[in-house]
Amino acid sequence: MSSVYQRLAEGFPERHAPARGSIHSEPKGLIDWVQGLPLANGLSAARMLLQAVREMNAVKIDGQQRLAGLEALRSPVAQMVAQADRQVVGSSFPLPQSKQQLGIQSRDFHEAMALGYRMAAFELCLPEGRIPFLKGKQVATALQRAISHHGEQLLRGYLLYAAPQPGVWQHLHDLYRFADMVGVHEKSIDEPLLGKLAFSPKEAYAHVVLFALSNPYRLSQREMIDGFELTRIWSPMFKVGNEASGADIGISLEQDQGPGYVPEERDAGIPPTLSFDTNDVLRSIERDLAVTGPAQGNISFRLKGGNPVNVSPDFVLRLSTSWKPSPDRNHARLPAGHYLDTLIGLHGIHYHLAGGTDFEQFVRDVRGPGISMTERDKSASWMNTTLVDAVKPAALRSLVLDQSLGGYRLEWGLESGAKARIGELVGLAAVGDDQDDEREWMIGVIRWLRFNNDGRVQAGIELLAREAYAAAVRAADTGGHFRAPVRAIELQPMRNNSSSQLSILTPSVVDRGMSQIEVSRAADMWSASRDASVRVLSDLDVIENTGAYIRLVAKPGYDADFAAAAA
Repeated sequence: MSSVYQRLAEGFPERHAPARGSIHSEPKGLIDWVQGLPLANGLSAARMLLQAVREMNAVKIDGQQRLAGLEALRSPVAQMVAQADRQVVGSSFPLPQSKQQLGIQSRDFHEAMALGYRMAAFELCLPEGRIPFLKGKQVATALQRAISHHGEQLLRGYLLYAAPQPGVWQHLHDLYRFADMVGVHEKSIDEPLLGKLAFSPKEAYAHVVLFALSNPYRLSQREMIDGFELTRIWSPMFKVGNEASGADIGISLEQDQGPGYVPEERDAGIPPTLSFDTNDVLRSIERDLAVTGPAQGNISFRLKGGNPVNVSPDFVLRLSTSWKPSPDRNHARLPAGHYLDTLIGLHGIHYHLAGGTDFEQFVRDVRGPGISMTERDKSASWMNTTLVDAVKPAALRSLVLDQSLGGYRLEWGLESGAKARIGELVGLAAVGDDQDDEREWMIGVIRWLRFNNDGRVQAGIELLAREAYAAAVRAADTGGHFRAPVRAIELQPMRNNSSSQLSILTPSVVDRGMSQIEVSRAADMWSASRDASVRVLSDLDVIENTGAYIRLVAKPGYDADFAAAAA
């Protein structure tokens, strides 16, 4: 019995003989039970179904019967997970407890199904780890299904921005290695849940790795779903080799780790066992994009017999950018280990940039009492909108894991209570006292986010500006009437930025169709004049809308549209 085969059995639960009359006591019992499930009552059916999968994993039955039972459960499990996805995907973070539990339940479904199929593969090859006569397709099916469900398990974790559960990557490596050892890794298996598609264990494994290389932690939930389907389509072109020399990407099969979600994690110094080559995928993408052209809108990808996936060319390019090896990055990463104070959200950043002044007082100081106020932007986008300005936003201490000219990789401890989401603004400053209102704050944006199993939160921060000012913006409607002011941040161009355009961050509630905006900010402390700066900007471009904020720039030649006035 080989060690590769023995490793399949790691983590198996204790099993007992099925009780008389149980749904597992005879082959047709489970099928009859599934047909009687109250699928119209989703919550009840999901609990019963998850319990049934777990009970099957705890009974002694032969591998052929276990495989047949799991195949009968796949369709109703997919229905339950799809119902949960519709409630979880597109939600704002942090998730309400009820939706968080739905997401965890979906992950538990796939974890239990993957375990069951791994057990079936092991039992089918008893006692020596060899495929019995005429059982090759059944073994390949069990292995392919186990790998696929582990991939779905990871996806449900990504949708919660949660780190992979311990053991999941090691199980994936062990399943692929055993499929390769017994020679079924390239055997195509029909996937009835995906129409007329068929995938081999090798392609299922390549799919999971390729999506991990795309760093799903930097995507929105809806983008994760599209990215998962796209990488499934591209997986047959993603080459997997047994020699790591000369390849862009390598994985050690002896480590409970994937290929690394960010380039820094791919430079761990561990000798790789497998190599992965993205060149064929990238060439195929380049051909498809060239045929579509820049003015054709969305582009469609599909496999023969499968459903099309329609996405923007920009999304395809963003997805494939992270496949590049780390030396191809714009800025070299440097190890760190120091701490920075951080502010999450436009509300807290504006408060500190304004010298510890709430927004209502800030507007009075800059424009006088004649400007009317609203309550609409009293908080960061993820916070309770009933929070009043009287609550002083506190800085959160973060550990800098590494850094570059373009940004930081940060980690907040469990004690910080950090709440964040993709696309949220972050202020960064040297460690200081919350009473220090004179600190200089850099401005960044969260590009990827991961909640570790121990409560720590890691984030990739892209630096937008090293210098910024608190401001107030009033957008004009089509009639030229200015609305109530909202918080804004004026960004000063970074030295290494070739563009010298004025850049303004405002809440996403600012209408993208506004005709012009009025930007007000306090006088520069180094200026000879003590008058506030008031400017009217027309002909604006929205260069980014994350849902948390809008980033505006005035088109070239905007100076002619400036109108300076005293506060």
